[in-house]
Amino acid sequence: MSAKVVAMIVIFITNFKTCQSKRYDDFSLFSVIPEEVEHLKFLQNLEKQKYIDIIFWRKPLKLYHEVHFIVNPADTNLLVERAKHFKIKINLLQPNLQQAFDDQRIKRYLRLRVETFSWDYYHSLEDIYQWMTDLTLKYQENVEVITIGNSTEGRDILALEVMNGIGKKQVLIEGGIHGNEWISVEFVTYLANQLINNDGSNQQLAALAKNYNWYLIPILNPDGYDYNQKVDRLYRKNRNKYGDGIGVDLNRNFDYSFRKFATSDDPNDENYCGPNPFSEPETKALKSFMDKTLNDLYAYVAIHSYGQKIVIPYSDRVNHVDDYAEMANYGKQAIVKMYKLYGRKYSVGTFYDTMGENKKSL
Repeated sequence: MSAKVVAMIVIFITNFKTCQSKRYDDFSLFSVIPEEVEHLKFLQNLEKQKYIDIIFWRKPLKLYHEVHFIVNPADTNLLVERAKHFKIKINLLQPNLQQAFDDQRIKRYLRLRVETFSWDYYHSLEDIYQWMTDLTLKYQENVEVITIGNSTEGRDILALEVMNGIGKKQVLIEGGIHGNEWISVEFVTYLANQLINNDGSNQQLAALAKNYNWYLIPILNPDGYDYNQKVDRLYRKNRNKYGDGIGVDLNRNFDYSFRKFATSDDPNDENYCGPNPFSEPETKALKSFMDKTLNDLYAYVAIHSYGQKIVIPYSDRVNHVDDYAEMANYGKQAIVKMYKLYGRKYSVGTFYDTMGENKKSL
């Protein structure tokens, strides 16, 4: 199989605790399923006109596609009134978002004791980096931590390199491109642990671990991740300054279809793509690392949250690429196995297939 680009969105999990200076007391999380064109237009206008303080977690893309959003308590009554006017049924999922955040836990890691790193909790940037370093001390023969570059604020962007032999095909896994996607970070660390610390009892996992050279980047956006944990739980961008705004959505800073879909030229917007492709040190570091290091790339997997989807390229088209069927087949095999193991239902396809909108990107 030739090199593939597979973007996987993993489900968001809430079971952690942190302290932020920005609070979301009494912000409510709602869901809506637009069943008529007027419903869809109303929701899309809410996003554009911003006369209600609302943040969409699942955007209004098409009819019968579930929409999630949070609303400022000051505007909740107005939202309910407008929804009643358009005869839209809204469901309250979480009455107080801050309470959910207060229930979240971050557990400290005990240095030099890699076995204490638990996936029952979330971890700070410093502890994840320390754990990665400690792994190299315990597994010196084939595990190394490398710095692929530096962030806007000068933090290292670290990757775990798991080498299993010269000439083996390479797999790149990255997470944490958005500061608020903690579960993507934890998934990459969990996968790294499974690949490195397996006793061979799971023969399939052992073969997978040994057949490739692995490069795992748990946190591509360390500044955004750290800021999210310490200041604002909903923050997703990096921390670069442009005009009166701060932050670029790194997922929109690559050169493929740059600035064409679901992006903004306003540095204050969540989906600001930056002034030009690879303008950000984080995306530039990833590009440089791939150009210089990965000469035999077999697969590239980007871990996002939240959702239960395996998303196949590309997000800017309706028609499938030539090797779509091969990628979809692997995805279908994966979702069947996940369902058998955990009873979780995933979908697989392009963004248009899974979200129903080809003019948006993740």
